Amino acid sequence: MAAAAGRLWLSLGVTCLLVHARLPHTSDKIRGSLVSRRALDVMLAMEQCSLSSVILVTDDSPWAFSVMQDLVDLQAPWGVGVFGVKNQEQNTNMTREKLSQAIATARCLREMSWWVTVMVLSDDPTFLSSFAESSFKNHLLSVHTVRLLAFTRLPLHRLQTLHYFHKTLSRTNALLAVVNDTSPVLRTRVLSWLPFTDPENRPIQVASWTTDQNLSLVYIPNLFPRKFLRFPHRPHVMVTAEEFPSQSAVMVDDPTKPGAKRLTFTGVAEYVMEILSTAMNFTYTYLRAPDKSWGLQKSDGTLSGMLGLITREEVEFTPGPFYLEFRRSQWAEYSAYIFMGGYHVLAAHGHPKPDPWCFLVPLAPVVWATLLIALLAVCSVMLLLPYCFPAHTQEPGSVDTNTFNCVRVLFQEDIKRTKSRWWWDRVMLGVWMLMMVVLTQSYVGNLTSLLAVRYIDQPYQRLEDVVNSDVGIILVQNTLIIHHLKTAKSGPLRELGNLMDTERVAYRSFAELPQTLDTIVVDGSHVVFDMDIIYNHVLPWSYSLTGTCDFYMSRHSYLNTPLGMLAQKNSPLMPRLNQLTCKNPPRIITVTSAFSLSNLWGMFVVLGCGFEVAVVLLAMEHMCDQYR
Repeated sequence: MAAAAGRLWLSLGVTCLLVHARLPHTSDKIRGSLVSRRALDVMLAMEQCSLSSVILVTDDSPWAFSVMQDLVDLQAPWGVGVFGVKNQEQNTNMTREKLSQAIATARCLREMSWWVTVMVLSDDPTFLSSFAESSFKNHLLSVHTVRLLAFTRLPLHRLQTLHYFHKTLSRTNALLAVVNDTSPVLRTRVLSWLPFTDPENRPIQVASWTTDQNLSLVYIPNLFPRKFLRFPHRPHVMVTAEEFPSQSAVMVDDPTKPGAKRLTFTGVAEYVMEILSTAMNFTYTYLRAPDKSWGLQKSDGTLSGMLGLITREEVEFTPGPFYLEFRRSQWAEYSAYIFMGGYHVLAAHGHPKPDPWCFLVPLAPVVWATLLIALLAVCSVMLLLPYCFPAHTQEPGSVDTNTFNCVRVLFQEDIKRTKSRWWWDRVMLGVWMLMMVVLTQSYVGNLTSLLAVRYIDQPYQRLEDVVNSDVGIILVQNTLIIHHLKTAKSGPLRELGNLMDTERVAYRSFAELPQTLDTIVVDGSHVVFDMDIIYNHVLPWSYSLTGTCDFYMSRHSYLNTPLGMLAQKNSPLMPRLNQLTCKNPPRIITVTSAFSLSNLWGMFVVLGCGFEVAVVLLAMEHMCDQYR
């Protein structure tokens, strides 16, 4: 399907190219197009794979269309897409609009492909800047399997003034090929801007191409460097975090900062940041949101808290963890999920007390019913069966005595001496006595154990139990649960949302939650409705202070959702963050390593032992031959 789509766009591109191919070319232009064509052939051949496709984007300049005309026979396993956008010099907005439409279509072609190389050819700074801005906003290059190769004859100092062009090339898997076709030696320099560098910083040169030496790589074995795995220049990154029960914000002494103080966090956030900064080789500084919240969308459409800092690009990312939610994914980018979380009710349990109905517990209702039916059946048989015999064979009162003996056995009372002289009466009574002894002794043993058990009342196991009672409810302010409760259409979340403007609901911050538990929650007047990851830190903290387990978490959970880190759209940190969140590592791996004594010494030991055994057997054989 992707190959067919590629051929379709290729045919459209060829039609457009044939029209512009009639433009007059000077010898310099022909010379420059040949240089670009040969350099492109070498670079694409080096990066080709069996699942790759190519997307070509260019303006209507004679040089670019000349190169494109030579590329119409380019072979790509999954097809080639050609997008030519006419550059409106008098109307930049129209150029940007047409380019945005072409990139949106190119993204559809990219989504049908596995491995894509996007190539843009232009000498126009406005076109290159518009392409970078449109591809960045349309997420054409946001997938790690997409590579960008930009060809231009503009000098480097002109490209460094293009903000979006530098931002796109530094934050994506992109290379810049600067063609120099005016010097005696035809040359193309292949450059790469590192992440978190200023436009004024010179990019690193990863390769060069000349007509004499062909393509030569610099320091690295691949054309596209893995610049997101570990930063070579140790950049400085702005991050954000917020307080919750497992971490706190503190100010530490730092003479290099204004006021000789620096914001940091104690707990999970700082632990995660230390691991990431060491693994990726960057330094960081915390920036806290003015409202000290996680972030929601306000009524005026603006975003608050940490979410607002990320969308305004004031910080790069936050370790969170943030619940994965569709609306947030439109403004920022989630990492691979770290763990699952859900919302539970946290309440104080009651005091231990005996169960007044524990005598019903040892036997199930079915056993009680079966026992009653068996008693009625035995009594009926012993009452009615004697009437089947002649009257002179029965002694007066024997029938009534035997029947009441069955009832007396059930209640563990002594029985009267039976007056019946028939053996079947005594057998039935004996079997009934044996069954009752086993049953009653088992019942007495279980009942004795149950009388020593104390039951702790935990009444709030569902959100409906909370809503239908008069207990107060604690919610953490400016979190995602507030949005869910306001937008819920039905069910217990909707019922709880209807109580948000009443006196039953109180709002607290994460920092106030421990004190709230020690006061209005432990006395049973309020419960908390929040994430289980918060309780996992709050409950051990409370137990370490009091030595008693005063709270319980409801068995039923709501809004079970993955949690992950949150970063800017197209953040260069995201590919590496997704690799660090490893849930299921492979059990078998393959490595390339030279043979050495460290991994072959076992074979030599076995070989030596075999030689020794052989020598001993040979000596013994020789001795036996001599004795013979």
